[in-house]
Amino acid sequence: MTVMGFGWRELSTDAVPARERLDYWREATNSLFPPTRLSRPSFEGFYGRVGSLQIGEVTLADIVSTSLEVSRTDAEIRGSDDRWYEMTIQIEGECAFEQDGRELITTPRSMVLYDSRRPYRMRFSGHYRQISLKVPRAALRELVPHVDRLIAVPVDARSLPGRFILDLACGLCEQPEEIRPALAGRLEAHVMELLATALIGADTECVSASSLAQVERIKAHILARLDDAALSPRSVAAELGISLRRLYELFEAEEQPLARFIQAQRLDRIRRALADPLKRGLPIATIAFDCGFKDFSHFSRAFRKQFGIAPGQYRSERLH
Repeated sequence: MTVMGFGWRELSTDAVPARERLDYWREATNSLFPPTRLSRPSFEGFYGRVGSLQIGEVTLADIVSTSLEVSRTDAEIRGSDDRWYEMTIQIEGECAFEQDGRELITTPRSMVLYDSRRPYRMRFSGHYRQISLKVPRAALRELVPHVDRLIAVPVDARSLPGRFILDLACGLCEQPEEIRPALAGRLEAHVMELLATALIGADTECVSASSLAQVERIKAHILARLDDAALSPRSVAAELGISLRRLYELFEAEEQPLARFIQAQRLDRIRRALADPLKRGLPIATIAFDCGFKDFSHFSRAFRKQFGIAPGQYRSERLH
């Protein structure tokens, strides 16, 4: 294993005996992404190399390998972490992709989004290179309304919306040594926003523009007032001049109820602050209260529930 730059790791089958390479490769890729199974007619001629980078909650991986079938079945899904969407960006070679009855071929400079909670299959007939992104499910759903209808839909990275995320992903892979820990929070936000831009650009179905605009207006208002401990669904409705019932109706299509959305956004803001070296000297309680929480015990429980780790341990690991 090679480590360079800000958390960049490289794993390769080069030093692994030929008969053990496929097992090694499965373990290597499953350490980065939700578990899959791999198959090919013979171990002969197989090789693989992956460089990976953790940016906040986002995982980016630059994968190079040869002919292979990758599948995620119900057996792998049961008991595994299902908080993720994944996006692959084809750089070289081709991939035959299947999920939810949809089939497509990704060629260089094309992308596809898939859901790790449901079975899928990828088939590579020869040498290929892919950049893969694993992103938090809840965060992407907040940025892209009705994202599930974009599963297994081809996204053209040559178009303007797709080109942004392609250029950023390639740049991160080509010069990881230039990435500093203090940039992690900003880069995570950029990756999520540009991924959302690419997906929205590929969405050809008609959605109620008026309702979406209202939801976006509500979310923008909430984010601007997130640090206010008095922020609540009732206060949002009053300040925006709509009824509380209408406010709840607008959020029915969202994955999270309104109150949960407010709490999740506060927790995510705190998470980024805990990983910020410039805020190392601030007590965790101060950060939590500054972001709108009134009770530290409640905050601590909510943080652990959302991220699976205590806030103090998260800060220690990120700033170590």
